[in-house]
Amino acid sequence: MLSAAPSPAVIKVREWRAAHERQILAELIQLVSLPNIASNQADILKNADLLTAMFEKRGFIVSRIATPGSPVLVGRRDASNAVGTLTFYMHYDGQPTEARDWTIGQPFVPVAMLGQARFDFTTTSAALNPDLRIYGRAVADDKGPIVAFLAAMDGLAETRATVPWSLRIVLDGEEEAGSPNFTAAMTANAAAVRSDLAVVVDSPRHPSGLPTVFYGSRGVTGAEITIYGAIGDLHSGNYGNFVTDPAMALTKLIASMKDEAGNVVIKGFYDGVVPLTASERRAIDEIPNVDQKLLEQFGLARSEHPDSRIELQHNRPTLTVAGLQSGTVGPNSRNAVAATATGRVEMRLVNGLNEKTQYERLVAHVRDQGYIIVTGPPDAATRRIQPKIARITQGGGGFPIGKGNMDDPATVMAANAIRALDQRLVQMPTIGGSLPFSTFNDSLAMPTIGLAVVNFDNNQHAVNENLRVGHLWEAIDIFAALITMSRP
Repeated sequence: MLSAAPSPAVIKVREWRAAHERQILAELIQLVSLPNIASNQADILKNADLLTAMFEKRGFIVSRIATPGSPVLVGRRDASNAVGTLTFYMHYDGQPTEARDWTIGQPFVPVAMLGQARFDFTTTSAALNPDLRIYGRAVADDKGPIVAFLAAMDGLAETRATVPWSLRIVLDGEEEAGSPNFTAAMTANAAAVRSDLAVVVDSPRHPSGLPTVFYGSRGVTGAEITIYGAIGDLHSGNYGNFVTDPAMALTKLIASMKDEAGNVVIKGFYDGVVPLTASERRAIDEIPNVDQKLLEQFGLARSEHPDSRIELQHNRPTLTVAGLQSGTVGPNSRNAVAATATGRVEMRLVNGLNEKTQYERLVAHVRDQGYIIVTGPPDAATRRIQPKIARITQGGGGFPIGKGNMDDPATVMAANAIRALDQRLVQMPTIGGSLPFSTFNDSLAMPTIGLAVVNFDNNQHAVNENLRVGHLWEAIDIFAALITMSRP
């Protein structure tokens, strides 16, 4: 628990929360029980309806911005004699998942677990153990933070605390699909969301467990590469030394993109990267080093770059293989040379890079390996004269790089408000993931800070996603501190 010297308003909210923990968890479970896979519009609209009601209950006027995809919800709550306006961004869609893969609960049938045992928090009046975890899709990413914000509003209202800021809430329904319509919706409705400071709420806390803010997010783009062999699968014994094996060719091609030290060798891949500022390097130096802790947790002997801590690697572009597909495996496997092999390559981008340039560098590297590039399945004539054929398509969606200023007075104000809770704070120049940070920081020219409140081991985007309730309680404190902070 946070335990130092929070403001009187935060202390009162904390006391209110302690008396209403089951009510807060019940609302969280209600929200998480509603399926929210981004591609299912019917379910997304049900989430939008429920969230509209939840925010209206707290005095927000909620409008719905239609997009070609899922709607963006914008909530407005004005304060009398406001010292300024704060905008909070969160998303309400979730990652796809298969219920059969879950070993604890089901994606949209949340369960509470204390250690290895299920726990019914409704049958006891005792204080809940902060290590209790709620399991369900989107409980951490990003519905838990939404409920924490609402609980902070409830606590402030019930304790009659002064809220000096007018508030704007932006809820994105397509973040897990790359927010393809979000920036256009925000720029078209800039007056409704522009404020003195944007707080982008997403991502897990730093693995040290300390309260975490960040000042940028990596961009992301990707490509699918398909290598072609014969026009159909062929018997591996009869033709294994005769036809090209596309799977072997693809893995060799991908392996040519990085050296043994883990550095990308695509020509120009690191060109243009903007170095960290002195303030950013100092902030990283002050972060507890968690590399060894992560290696132990992940069952690894060493990191890819053992001479450089993970926070520094967050400020380098990445190239990873997100998927490979060719032939068959398992009990139904066949002894055949597959006709094609496809790989999905993902690139995370940092300050100074853009997705168009990185994609072009990737394509140029494939050409340098002797491949002819096609935009669709090759025709017979191309197959007869070209021994090395690759189809490359740029991945849809993705996010541009977002990079804020950790020395801006507005971001400093927010960081200090969180630090004042107990004098602990991790400040990340850039997080490893990608989200629409740039929409606020760049497109709307707003000072922007990122806020991570959920436990780092929450399994977001994976099976058994979970939220530790101790982190939920601390998130309520953090939101209360931001909403009631004094303007310098």
